[in-house]
Amino acid sequence: MGISGNGLAKICDRLKVPYPPRGHWAKKEAGKPVVTYKLPARPDGIPERVDIHPTPPKPEPLPQVLASVTSTTAAISGIVVPETLDNLHPKVKAWLAQHEREQKEREQENKKRRRESWDWTRPLLDDLTERDLYRFRVTSAIFTAVEKAGGMIEDAPITGKVIFLVSGHKVECSIVEKMLKPLMRPEGDAAKWTAYAEHHQSGLQSSGFLRVTITTYLSGRQPQWIETAKNKIADWLPEIVGTVVAAGPILTERQREREETARRYREEAARRYERQRLKEIDERRWTRFREQATDWEERARLLLFVAELRRRLEVEGDIRVDDRQLSQWIAWAQEKVDALDPFGQGLAKLFESIDR
Repeated sequence: MGISGNGLAKICDRLKVPYPPRGHWAKKEAGKPVVTYKLPARPDGIPERVDIHPTPPKPEPLPQVLASVTSTTAAISGIVVPETLDNLHPKVKAWLAQHEREQKEREQENKKRRRESWDWTRPLLDDLTERDLYRFRVTSAIFTAVEKAGGMIEDAPITGKVIFLVSGHKVECSIVEKMLKPLMRPEGDAAKWTAYAEHHQSGLQSSGFLRVTITTYLSGRQPQWIETAKNKIADWLPEIVGTVVAAGPILTERQREREETARRYREEAARRYERQRLKEIDERRWTRFREQATDWEERARLLLFVAELRRRLEVEGDIRVDDRQLSQWIAWAQEKVDALDPFGQGLAKLFESIDR
């Protein structure tokens, strides 16, 4: 089907389809009794069929990563996961000191609260487990190798969600336990696989393997390495460090592309603005041109009216109306009509007024 057994089990869970539990086939082969569950009735909302598609193949590494891995392999030769806690990276040594300090603080806090009869006390902090210390040692090797390859440790919280600084860019990376949902609730020491259970999702349990993920997107990818019984993080150290170091140039190129895209957007916005500005200017000019034509038509009509006024003045005589004579009123009207003449100062002046 092109998918993992775990992937098929998740599909069965969603469809409420029972499947053999862990150890079923081994017991059956050994002749031990096993239980075969019948297919129950389909609950409401569950489809009658489902299409199962193969898991897409893992994308090919980016060319920058391949080149970086090659150069990094030589740069970090000799760096291995330490067997003890004696030569840990300073950032990881600080985690040991942090755990010891917090453990003592909780003990003192609990003693004080018991003396004062407080109802609630924070639980004591357990000792670091083998899984915690293994993660610390692996993280130490990665930190040392990244610095040897030219990177820096920007932030290194004890949770394992760290940030590297490469070529001026922050590269986020997760170095944590791979979690899974157990078939049965663990009890006793099995449930206390870490001193920091609050750092992990409730209800999940350690798979016994680490997972390293570069959570910063690199050209749409998030490179990830998950341990198995055969492959450990130490085996992938050059590839992990090479990918972290290559992230710097990749992010630089992405930043350049974003800046180029932003520049083109600004230029296009400026062109749109200029086109709109010229369009508005042209529209205002056209409006002014039409106004001039209207004035010209209005003047021709008014000139006829003024001519009729002069004819009637000769017949009726020049008498006084309000503060002036009729001839003065007609002169006033003639002045107003003349002002409507768009050609009064020539074509050049006409289009200069339109341009303004």
